[in-house]
Amino acid sequence: MDRSDKTALLAVIFIRIFALLTATTLDLFEHIRATEEPVAKLARQLHGYFTYPKLEGPLGTRMKFRGREVLNWNISDHLGLGMNADIKAIDVANTDKWSLSYPVGNRVMSGQTSVHEKLESELAELTNKEDAVVLNYGYQSFMSIIDALCGRNDVIIYDALIHACLLDGIRLHMGRHYVYQHNNLESLEKQLVKATTVVNETGGGILVLTHGVFSPTGEYGKLKEILALKASYEFRLLVNDADGFGVEGKTGAGTGEQLEVNDAIDIYLGSFSKAYGCIGAFVAGPEYIMNYLRYHTRSQIHSKALPIVYVISVLERIEYLKKHTKLRQELKKKVRYLRNELIKHDFDTGNSEATVIPVYLPCTLYQALNLIIDLRENYNIFCPILVYPFVQKDVLQLRFLPTVAHTKEDIDYTVKALINVRTNLQEGRYNAGDMFSETE
Repeated sequence: MDRSDKTALLAVIFIRIFALLTATTLDLFEHIRATEEPVAKLARQLHGYFTYPKLEGPLGTRMKFRGREVLNWNISDHLGLGMNADIKAIDVANTDKWSLSYPVGNRVMSGQTSVHEKLESELAELTNKEDAVVLNYGYQSFMSIIDALCGRNDVIIYDALIHACLLDGIRLHMGRHYVYQHNNLESLEKQLVKATTVVNETGGGILVLTHGVFSPTGEYGKLKEILALKASYEFRLLVNDADGFGVEGKTGAGTGEQLEVNDAIDIYLGSFSKAYGCIGAFVAGPEYIMNYLRYHTRSQIHSKALPIVYVISVLERIEYLKKHTKLRQELKKKVRYLRNELIKHDFDTGNSEATVIPVYLPCTLYQALNLIIDLRENYNIFCPILVYPFVQKDVLQLRFLPTVAHTKEDIDYTVKALINVRTNLQEGRYNAGDMFSETE
């Protein structure tokens, strides 16, 4: 080693020693504490009331919250099947027969049953796809499907408001991904131009992600307009229709059926947790793609099969809805009535069209918390709430999930209560309160 090499080596050693001596490290937990968002900072006060609240008693439009009966607008059971006495009796009988253990093991190795296969056949027929795969749970399955479909050379383009399960799937993706402004076709086309340039170099493909119904806003995805872009660009479309399946469309096949573009959707994701009030999900599409996903969706091939009790319960619900086709009509009637009453009284419901109805109120976080206390304690109304960072700052979003079990009287009472709390908000009555104030 000559003199210049020794000098260079000493310089490197000196720099590393200096970096070690001067570096400041932050404990992982202290880092989390230092970057807490407002909701996390108030976790101890919010927990059990605003977050992680306990609704107790039998599932229904009237449940107990902290020992008091409340009118419940937070029911992921649009068609009332989870509250239906006949369906509940069937669920109980099947649980008694099969328990919650069968089958044991994942479907690839030992958890396959003819009942799972029957449900897949029924779902493929219902959604007018070649094949379908029953999935354990929506979140983990949808995330894993993105990972299975897209390789390093592929590009993902997604709507800014897609669900967290799809976003987490994108986080697993090793290739490029681009976001477009929510339901904005001009923004989408710009990303398609960019993505096309990339895949022309890599030899990959393009997958576009959107929703049939966007759960935070109640809007339909621009499915027809997105599919029209296939005339100019080469891509596949994946639609997460967890909030549309079972509810939207003449037969309940989902938002694609509702918007008359069902056949053109390449990959369709549906959930049993909304319209069916049950557990599990599915993916439907071309048979060769479904067979591929059966062996490449890691969340499925490495986890236990969906218990047969849930599989049978979904089959029973499909049959029940074939005989009770008016349930969807009843639901839509009540959804329209609630939305029209809110709009008539000048409430901001955004661009909602589907069964989810948001109400936006401009207010600070502390005003929002005091408003909710008033709504729950003095009007006995319970509905989901979203504040920053889930919506923009200084906005409260109330979200209503109407079901066939809600009555006109429930709606009228709720709208009247909302008028009162809005007046209180405008008059400054929520600026400070017993629990929360701006100075906390």
